[in-house]
Amino acid sequence: MKQNWKSATAAFAVTTMLLGTGAQTFATSPEMILKNAETPSEEQVKLPTRAVEIVAALEKLEPALKALTVREVFISEQDENQVVLTMHHPDNIHEDAYILFDRNSGEMVGFEAATIIWDQKEKATDEAILKKADKAVEELLGSKKRSMTDAPQLSTYVDDEEESIEFRNVYYPILLNGLEIEGTRFGIDVDMDFAGHLIGVSFEPLDLKGVQVADPKKAVAKEAIQKQIFTPERIQHGYVWEGSEGKPGLAYKLRTSPIFDALTGKQIVDGWGEENGEGKLNAADLKNISLKPQAKPFIEKNATDTQILERLFGIDTKKTYSTYRKEEQDGIINHYWANYVEVNYASVVEDKMTGEIGGYLNWTHIPYLPAPLTKEQSLQKAIAFLEPYAKKSEWQVEMYERIKPEDPLALKVLSNRDNKQETEEKKSIEQYGFLFFEKQNGIPAMEYSYGVVIDPMKGQVAEFLASVPAEDRKYPVLKPSVTDQQVAEIFAKNVPVKLTYIWPTSSDHNAPILAYKLDTSKGWPTVDAVNGSFTWDEIEE
Repeated sequence: MKQNWKSATAAFAVTTMLLGTGAQTFATSPEMILKNAETPSEEQVKLPTRAVEIVAALEKLEPALKALTVREVFISEQDENQVVLTMHHPDNIHEDAYILFDRNSGEMVGFEAATIIWDQKEKATDEAILKKADKAVEELLGSKKRSMTDAPQLSTYVDDEEESIEFRNVYYPILLNGLEIEGTRFGIDVDMDFAGHLIGVSFEPLDLKGVQVADPKKAVAKEAIQKQIFTPERIQHGYVWEGSEGKPGLAYKLRTSPIFDALTGKQIVDGWGEENGEGKLNAADLKNISLKPQAKPFIEKNATDTQILERLFGIDTKKTYSTYRKEEQDGIINHYWANYVEVNYASVVEDKMTGEIGGYLNWTHIPYLPAPLTKEQSLQKAIAFLEPYAKKSEWQVEMYERIKPEDPLALKVLSNRDNKQETEEKKSIEQYGFLFFEKQNGIPAMEYSYGVVIDPMKGQVAEFLASVPAEDRKYPVLKPSVTDQQVAEIFAKNVPVKLTYIWPTSSDHNAPILAYKLDTSKGWPTVDAVNGSFTWDEIEE
């Protein structure tokens, strides 16, 4: 969801491998020796010829690897049909690399290397990155695997935002019936540092044995989906500090990027927003409210751990939690409380500079109420929680429902006049979520928001988040020149809807879903409310 309250790479994982006891150490040599630790024997088997060729090719691509002369070969404990080669510098074990091979064919399954092996000086161009990736794929994985994938996609990601360390990823996706697969990265990933040195290569095959795949030819018309997506109910508007001209402005944005089942034309929803459809907010769930602001800080300076939870939630910390710990790094303070006997825990994240907080509570020992809170009662509970910390009196609140994840849709079979079976959704509300926006000049400010989640069964605040700027901002008086319906039409004209496969990560659904969704590769769709212009805004992770 594009709200705050709610790796680009498929890394080759070798850190979880428990290696056998029959390891042998070698100086750098193309002839690596393999010894099966599970069946010790005096007989030693050479690494398959293809694996030897790959090691030589890798050292040619990255000559610095030749200096990693301490090398060991083991059978992978995770898969006895795979063997892992480790190598590190004799003077620094952190200068290391790993290669995983198929034990029979000698084909490379994956490679990973530490960035400190190289002295990174100059940033490689996009052209150089793509050229090297192509060469690495051809020589390390082979033309057969490359032929299974589509054109490369280059991206940049940051591993450490504090130091802005950039890495480059080239992804060669495997297409299914000519369409991309989202959710799981099937295909080839090549990772490099910003200077263009190889730090990772992996291949994730697509195995469709026993899997039923929907035919794209049976998808409903795209126009039918567009009519459901681009409606006023899916659009929110408010002040933004940096508008289309880099100045405070008034903008319209889509609430979410909804996903639709391409065979049925129905929206796929999970969790928040089930009542009205994910990202679709009806007028009844959008309210303007008035608070009596007290402008108290969420957490007093130098507050003790007992004072934090007592003030926020009225909790007797010593009675509820048996342990407490505090971690501080880069201006962020993390507070943790736990009672491992009753399985109760709480956490609060505190930004020392802005005062922004976020937190989550789980009190399993608290008994259920005789009757769960209604949505309106839960709203009043959320208001009572927020009011002491509010600085303004006028607010807009968006109301959401969350369905129990273990039983997202309980279906009841009915019969109609034609004696055909139909289904009726029977929902079980797990939580109510309320997103509060501070209003200025009668308009909500998108950068000033508080999220409060209520557990209606226990009558307690379960989660909260504050997203506010450090400085006090004043927005100008602006009036929109376009209506909600006109904005919906602008979005429909400029935002592509694509047909794709989505492979859910849930173990309960191990098959791709043919779906329609927005193509937001250029950014997040936004319309300037004052002049009606369309732009792609940067998507915040």
